[in-house]
Amino acid sequence: MLEKELQSHQWKAFRRHSMFERNMGVKVFMFIIFGILGLQLMSVGFLLEKILLDVGAYTYAIDTFNHILFPLFLFDFILKYTMKQSNSMQIAPYLTLPIKRNKLFNFLLIKEFSNVWNLYWFFLVIPFGLKAITPYFGFLSAVLYILFFYLLCVGNSLLVNMVNQLQKISGWLYYLPFLVVVGLFALTIPAWSPIGEFTVKMGEWVLAKNPFVWLAEIAILFVLWKMNQRFMRQEVYRELQGKKVKDATTFSGFSFLDKLGEKGEFIQTEIKMIFRSKRLKQQMYMMGFFFVFYFIMLFSADSQINRIYFSKLFFTLFLVGFLGLIMSQYMFTSESSFFDGLMVRKHSILNLLKGKYIFYSASSVLTLLILMVPVFMGKLDFFFLISVFFYSVGFLYFLMFQNAVYNKSYFDLFDGGAMNWKGTSGNMLVVTMLGMFLPVIIAMIIAGIFNEAIANYYMLGMGLLFTITAKSWLRWTYNRFLKRKHINMEGFRSNA
Repeated sequence: MLEKELQSHQWKAFRRHSMFERNMGVKVFMFIIFGILGLQLMSVGFLLEKILLDVGAYTYAIDTFNHILFPLFLFDFILKYTMKQSNSMQIAPYLTLPIKRNKLFNFLLIKEFSNVWNLYWFFLVIPFGLKAITPYFGFLSAVLYILFFYLLCVGNSLLVNMVNQLQKISGWLYYLPFLVVVGLFALTIPAWSPIGEFTVKMGEWVLAKNPFVWLAEIAILFVLWKMNQRFMRQEVYRELQGKKVKDATTFSGFSFLDKLGEKGEFIQTEIKMIFRSKRLKQQMYMMGFFFVFYFIMLFSADSQINRIYFSKLFFTLFLVGFLGLIMSQYMFTSESSFFDGLMVRKHSILNLLKGKYIFYSASSVLTLLILMVPVFMGKLDFFFLISVFFYSVGFLYFLMFQNAVYNKSYFDLFDGGAMNWKGTSGNMLVVTMLGMFLPVIIAMIIAGIFNEAIANYYMLGMGLLFTITAKSWLRWTYNRFLKRKHINMEGFRSNA
């Protein structure tokens, strides 16, 4: 009865929100995207048995799958840590009622069982399990294995929630999960590593219906459940005591930016927002993963980047302009909580735009210098890289900075979850999609009509044009923003 009442309260809060229509539209859009990804995973699931039999050293495909189970759940942990939004609700209003706090905590924790991040693996595991397990071990063993896998996913989510709660105590703990994951992943690489054989043996116990492996899993889930309750209770105490959550590392500033005057102050403000906002910081973590992914593809024996021009262009452009792509989609919305203060003080919003452009361009220069390593090693063409660099800081940033004109949603800097769509709008999605894909599409059309060399010359020319005229189009963007400033600022306030 209590659970139904709490669900009713959450639905009413969602339904009565001033941005209900937009939030509902975003949810529908995300369900469509997850549906498409689910169908792709399902198709992989039907083919996975044959693939694992061809590449694996085991007689059964399920044993090969169990051998890679630990790295798979490390990937699942990283995915949930960077993308998943923790279940939350306002606990304080219920504390005056005769309701046990553990019931409120359990309500949030139970929702993990129906969370889409714990269900999406079903699209892969169900078809694979039915094909790889049923013919050899029976239908019941297949069902039990799928259930065991699902409970491991739930346990992984509880572990992610616990890590998120820990990070509210100290900002330095943001780096701990990645160090642990990298260390554990490194342990799975050597041939002498016993982790793979242990997970294979664990899978055999599940298929043999060994009750002890189930007792062990239930015990682990119970411990994670209780630890989540404890951390949630501590979080409630901190809120009731009025303590400010110290979820950010300390950042004082860079003295050399003082030479840029007001633009330098805005750059330092931007850096502070990234350091102090969990949502923005998680976006920056993705940059590190993308760097690793890019270099793995670039230095692999069968490199697809150098063979396929689209792959080389898209991934290099995305990497060089990563910071600008990520941060400029939140142009002015990231300052929405204090934008009124900027407008009534003697601050130039034009200098804010210029500061952002300098900061994002400096990030692209740093990326360019890092990518000179594969250039010297003959893995990347120098002229192509220079063309992509100017194409990014010129044409790409010109498109992305148009978010300054159309963004009008409130952005909560301290909200968590990279897949959190609060603060987004249709305008933001349209401008961001255009900024990401239009430059690539134009270059690909030119490469298709002529050749890749002509496309590189086009990118260099277009990039230099927009880079040289950056002051002009920044002022043009600023003047267009001024015409909509009252509409946008009203959106910053009404959506808070």
